[in-house]
Amino acid sequence: MRSELRSWIRSNYEAALSYYVLSDLFARLRASAGDIDTTSGTVHSTLSAEDSVRYVERVFEDYKRYSGVQQFYGRVAEVGPGDNCGVALLFLKDGCSKVDLVDRFFSKRNVRSQATIYKALLLKYPALGRFLGHAEPVDEAVFRSLERHYGARAAAENFFLTNTGYDFIVSRAVFEHMYNPSSALSCMARALAPGGYLLHKIDLRDHGMFSLAHHELKFLEVPAWLYPWMTKGTGRPNRVMFHEYRDAMNRLGLSGQLLVTRLAGVGDISPHVPYEAIPAHLRAKSTAYVRAVRHRFATAFRTVSDDDISVTGVFLVARKD
Repeated sequence: MRSELRSWIRSNYEAALSYYVLSDLFARLRASAGDIDTTSGTVHSTLSAEDSVRYVERVFEDYKRYSGVQQFYGRVAEVGPGDNCGVALLFLKDGCSKVDLVDRFFSKRNVRSQATIYKALLLKYPALGRFLGHAEPVDEAVFRSLERHYGARAAAENFFLTNTGYDFIVSRAVFEHMYNPSSALSCMARALAPGGYLLHKIDLRDHGMFSLAHHELKFLEVPAWLYPWMTKGTGRPNRVMFHEYRDAMNRLGLSGQLLVTRLAGVGDISPHVPYEAIPAHLRAKSTAYVRAVRHRFATAFRTVSDDDISVTGVFLVARKD
């Protein structure tokens, strides 16, 4: 019965709007009472230990592959680490001195399951043992050179106002959940040491809000005045799109590029490449998809080009000169 109700809400646009407003209100009330627990970012809860290790390695190798950095070093901030600190551990193994784990939410996790994942990582990478204290490896608190930061002060827009000197600031599927990505990007750029890197994989889709029952750009139809009341408390996608990240990079004077990871109506682009390097027939297919649905877009998106709207995922690689 409950699953049928959820399916009906998803398929009924007006009902979905009401549901998202109400659930967001409750999330705000919980946050005001100090409850920052969330089921978001719990990717490892559905994976075996072996699959979790492979996931951690893939994320870490993506940072290396698309940054062009052969070996990481210095201080790192990982924004939105979710329910596992395996990626941060690989930064330490690579030669970094410290990793700050920064998240305004606390992703729920199964302690026993996490211990299994960490033991698998320690078995595969024995050098990680020097970062382990005397306690069982159940969460990030037991590892040396990792420091946790949670809650409102750890929102990226706030944290990097006072925490600086980073050689790398990284994230995966986090920017789309921020209150103000442009402000966060500005703060991060200032928080970098000279020569430091920003490495952020950003999912520009709706995370299933409407796309499970409608077309994948349906969330761009919600009026601008209403959308924040559906998203800010829960951290649902903020609708900051490709062109805004490009404009922010230009404004901040950051050198680097935005690599496209996904196109609307097409799917994943792998390896990730600049928009102009995507085969012409795929770009044409995606812009045609956008043109077919954009007549109902909210006012703020009607003047954005088909090319820019078509990009539904990016990998931001930027360096501070």
